[in-house]
Amino acid sequence: MKFSDFFVPRWQNSNPEVRKAAVARLKDIRLLGQIAEKDTDPGVSQAALNQLETLQVKETVS
Repeated sequence: MKFSDFFVPRWQNSNPEVRKAAVARLKDIRLLGQIAEKDTDPGVSQAALNQLETLQVKETVS
């Protein structure tokens, strides 16, 4: 863990596992899209895509 991790949102943490957990709680579709495209860890990108899909399904059902 880097010192700077204390001052950034969890989805920007240096630890990919922390970022994945944070992405699972996000509701901002635009932010999730950016994370899916730009995160350096494939697991975090996939987690963002999964969360986007979940939110879109919930929106469709509502």
